Amino acid sequence: MRKIFCVSPLLSLIGGLACAETPVDTMTAADIETGQRTFGVHCARCHGMRGGGGEGANLAKPRLKYANDEQALYDLIENGIPGTAMPDVWAISEEQRWQVVAYVRSLGEQERGEMPGDPERGREIYEERAGCPACHIVAGRGRGIGPELTEVGDRRGQDYLHESLLEPSAAQPTTSGYADFLTVRARYGGRVIEGMRVNEDAFSIQVRDVSGALHSFRKDELAGLDKIPSHSLMPPLGDALSSAEIDDLVSYLMSLRSEP
Repeated sequence: MRKIFCVSPLLSLIGGLACAETPVDTMTAADIETGQRTFGVHCARCHGMRGGGGEGANLAKPRLKYANDEQALYDLIENGIPGTAMPDVWAISEEQRWQVVAYVRSLGEQERGEMPGDPERGREIYEERAGCPACHIVAGRGRGIGPELTEVGDRRGQDYLHESLLEPSAAQPTTSGYADFLTVRARYGGRVIEGMRVNEDAFSIQVRDVSGALHSFRKDELAGLDKIPSHSLMPPLGDALSSAEIDDLVSYLMSLRSEP
């Protein structure tokens, strides 16, 4: 029996317009396998080979932020998300898009991966040992120099989180949607100021350094300005923490979700 799929709760109040059929419910295991291969070619670079997250969001969960139903997920694949690093995937057919939808939905039916350590110990390491609140915000606490981590467990997979702690620059997103986290070095008055670009126009640039201080420069007064993509201000934590402590910290970050 084909699934009748309601696109919008509001439309469910309007008879005859509420629901639309999607092909996902009639797809076979072979369709899902084909969707997995298509996903591997077009989506895995950002979302990980198994959809667990990387530069892009973690898709291995029942509910997705930008796609709360199958039709919305299809539309997202077809059109992308304006203003983000998610492009439209135009180089595949309609059938292939539905196969990718079926594959992504199958990821959400899998059980969440087991945490490698203790999230409570990881919370203590995050707050007291590693000094993470100096640059990151969780639930309103901390500084916003780096990305907010309040729901990072929804957006990033275990492997990506582990790499981001050991090799932050290697894990640094490089796509245009992450331009807010571009590292720059400004040379001014014999000093070198390195930090995160906050704002820039044709005549000036504002930079926030790791202490949280904001610096504003006129470009014509700078001795030099370097923009450094794929570079992180975060120091590698492998020398400061043991492997077990890294696992605890990863587990804490994995626990930071919009839903338990």
